Amino acid sequence: MFPVLQKTWALFFGFAIICLGHGLQGTLIGVRSVIEGFSFISAGLIIAGYYVGYLTGALTIPIFLQRVGHIRVFAALASLASIAILLHSVFVHPYSWFFIRIMTGISLSGIYVIMESWLNDRSTNQTRGQLLSIYMIVTFAFVGAGQFLLNLSDPAKVDLFILVSVLLSFALLPILLTTTEQPNTTNPKYFSLREFYNVSPFGFVSALATGLSHSALFGYGAVYATSINLSLFQVSLFMTILSSFGALVQWPIGYLSDRIDRRVILIGITFGAAGLSLIFIFASFLPITLFLIMTAIFSCFCLPMYSLAVAHTNDFLQPNEIVSASATFSIIIGIASIIGPLAVSIFMQVIGSSGFYIYLFFVHGALGLFGLYRMTQRTKPRDLESQYTPLPRNISPAGMEMNPVTEPTDEE
Repeated sequence: MFPVLQKTWALFFGFAIICLGHGLQGTLIGVRSVIEGFSFISAGLIIAGYYVGYLTGALTIPIFLQRVGHIRVFAALASLASIAILLHSVFVHPYSWFFIRIMTGISLSGIYVIMESWLNDRSTNQTRGQLLSIYMIVTFAFVGAGQFLLNLSDPAKVDLFILVSVLLSFALLPILLTTTEQPNTTNPKYFSLREFYNVSPFGFVSALATGLSHSALFGYGAVYATSINLSLFQVSLFMTILSSFGALVQWPIGYLSDRIDRRVILIGITFGAAGLSLIFIFASFLPITLFLIMTAIFSCFCLPMYSLAVAHTNDFLQPNEIVSASATFSIIIGIASIIGPLAVSIFMQVIGSSGFYIYLFFVHGALGLFGLYRMTQRTKPRDLESQYTPLPRNISPAGMEMNPVTEPTDEE
């Protein structure tokens, strides 16, 4: 582990700082949109803008990497993200924020692609799993820690926007000063959507449901928490628990899913999330301690959905097809993530704050029912060679190449 960290510490350090800023700014935008009196639908549009940019960046950034290299593109994207967050305090209007969030989404999407391709290039067949584990720990730990930075100042002021800008700018230093050689980059190959559906209909629908659910939870969660009058500290605690707590159960869930039909596990956790959503509809009547405990349990049901859906799809693929399939998987999630904040905002605009969990009940319930249907149409594959691997929900196809179950990379 230590030899691996010695070669990659600068990359992980810079990425950790970016995760801090990313964790703060997502919650800050949601809280500030409520403070400014934006409607639920306007807030949904702003959050959807981020996912529009994220999907756009994932598709286009590899082209720029081939032309000018990782270091220059990273510097440009980090600078753009640093500028974009400051623009929120200059142009305080939902339509302006929509376009600014597109800029942020493109920037952060490209940064993730660069980091993951760089780490993958530094890995060998013996260290790929270790690097992926460290990457996952850094992602969950620092995105979660970034939520608490919300308490350093009043979100109605410009201070926190400046702090995010400083963090994103500071993250440039270890990357630009690293002596690590930048990797070569190739454009990822994609399955067509039809090909992907034919390989695994349940994997396809699971990707859609994951995008619809996670974008609403992690993008719109701060809007919901603020709308039910949680304090600033309670909002940050809610978002930290929601975005990080489920990481603790990924390993035991993975252990079970490698031994019994993964569909049973995925259907079970999504029905569990649907059941909790019904209870959360009455969240205003729950004591705050019970509310947060239930949020932790909900995170345990919801967060592993991504890794389970990937592992289930991989059961029907050859090892050399996994990275290409993951690229298409990311596109499906990206499209659904654009729709998610808009859909949940309509539910909340029509029903009120409880519409947040009513929306999540329908998404998770529909996935569970489709899973039960698919179990009647297809049996579990025999002699599975794939295995469950805990994955961050924002991992790119470049990051999937660090997954030990993919086709082994050429060693140096």
